[in-house]
Amino acid sequence: MVENYHKNFEKIMKKSFTNIFVLSILENESSHGYKIGNEIEKRTLGMWKPSASTLYWILNNLREKGFINLLEEIKNKKIYEITDTGREILRLMKLTQGKIIKAYHRFLSVSITNGDSIDSEEIEHFEDVSSIQMLLTTLRPEKAKELTLISRLSIN
Repeated sequence: MVENYHKNFEKIMKKSFTNIFVLSILENESSHGYKIGNEIEKRTLGMWKPSASTLYWILNNLREKGFINLLEEIKNKKIYEITDTGREILRLMKLTQGKIIKAYHRFLSVSITNGDSIDSEEIEHFEDVSSIQMLLTTLRPEKAKELTLISRLSIN
């Protein structure tokens, strides 16, 4: 039961991140699915590349909701662009995600220090590492373990 819950949570998180990645990429330039997938892989430093089926499902979903448009089709490549509604949704998604990450950081820093205060430099280091680690834990758990070891070494 726990394993099923974890896998379902992981799927939801990946799709959520993929929505943000797709809209962010299209915010800068129109693009096709294959290029978007490669850009996601590049932005995650090779840690994750959504499958073609996941990516095209998300592109269709975003299109149905009016967040992206099919700009043109060239040699069986569908070129997508973000809509004004998509830009507004992306802005709200980033804002909401930022609030969630800040709350997560506060919770973790209080939990780790048992309520003791830590200096701002330590908090900044912790927040940078924990943001990356949270993303990696969701997308590539084996890479998150490596980051944990590296961050422990750099703190000492």
